[in-house]
Amino acid sequence: MSRVVVSTDNPTPPIRVLIAERNRMSSQLLAESLQRDSRFRVVGVSTAAELLLMATTRKTDVAVISADFASAAKKGLQVARALNAGQPNVRIVILLDAPTRESVIASFHSGARAVFCRTEPLCEFGTCVESVSRGEIWAKSIETDYLLGAVRTSPSCDSIGSDKVRMLSNREIEVAEHAVQGQTNRQIAEQLRLSEHTVKNYLFRVFEKLGVSNRMELLFLLSSHNKNEVCHAVGDTAGRANCLEVCLKAAEEGSVTDQFIVGLTYFEGRGVEKNEHSAYYWLRMAEENSSELRDHSRTLILEMKAKMKSEDIQALERSLMTRNGRVLASKRSAHLVNESVDLHKLAG
Repeated sequence: MSRVVVSTDNPTPPIRVLIAERNRMSSQLLAESLQRDSRFRVVGVSTAAELLLMATTRKTDVAVISADFASAAKKGLQVARALNAGQPNVRIVILLDAPTRESVIASFHSGARAVFCRTEPLCEFGTCVESVSRGEIWAKSIETDYLLGAVRTSPSCDSIGSDKVRMLSNREIEVAEHAVQGQTNRQIAEQLRLSEHTVKNYLFRVFEKLGVSNRMELLFLLSSHNKNEVCHAVGDTAGRANCLEVCLKAAEEGSVTDQFIVGLTYFEGRGVEKNEHSAYYWLRMAEENSSELRDHSRTLILEMKAKMKSEDIQALERSLMTRNGRVLASKRSAHLVNESVDLHKLAG
């Protein structure tokens, strides 16, 4: 008598993937590639505008989102942030043209669990999506280095000493660290699932407990406390030069806080000779890279411009525009050079 064996194993359900590439054709091509693999089921091909609604109405495990769309640069990162806030169970993969430090860090800040570069072999893409669906992080060695560098240079409450940290609740520490990383009250509220009013109250309490009056002072307290202690403890010229060298290295690696600190060091001559060219350069970098530092940097820059020669400003702007092969986004150098300076407004 023949015996029929019935398997009791449940087949692994396919991973449900929603795709929003930079244009409709690219999305369709990527969808067709995934659908040839039995591990995946594409639940939708979306535009940036449709993605949030589609992710809500169609059960989705992984959303693959282009960082840039044909209609707008960095639109995908905005969509990813909104999706992460509204649908935290949907894992996000961000597609990049090239894994630059800025794009990698911005992608993970936006809620991505993986970044995948279009220059990588397509055969690896399925492995990336599958890994992310299991809750894993997908990043190559260069991208991991960028993330570790960002973590090392991020301001932290750990730097201000245990006595002061004990005055803060866990939630106050979370809010403070998000604030000095350049996030707005609305962004902090979305990340921590709080109201903007509650975030504002937490910040007021943090300011009061730590003896600071605004985000700028909080930034310096968290990011430069240890560095300043080292600098003040070292009395000789070589020691001060080494301290500045540490900050310069971090500034070169992209730490916005250190860019501002180095600029302010040269602006005020803190332990070094005043150098308006170096101050201008690093304050412009800080102004460009952080909305929280922009206004303060801008005030100091305008003050220096009133004293500098236009050809020196032009030379510095050209240097900034060619840094890392990209043009600074905020303003073109000609506009900056010709910009009028009203010191009475600055004082007010």
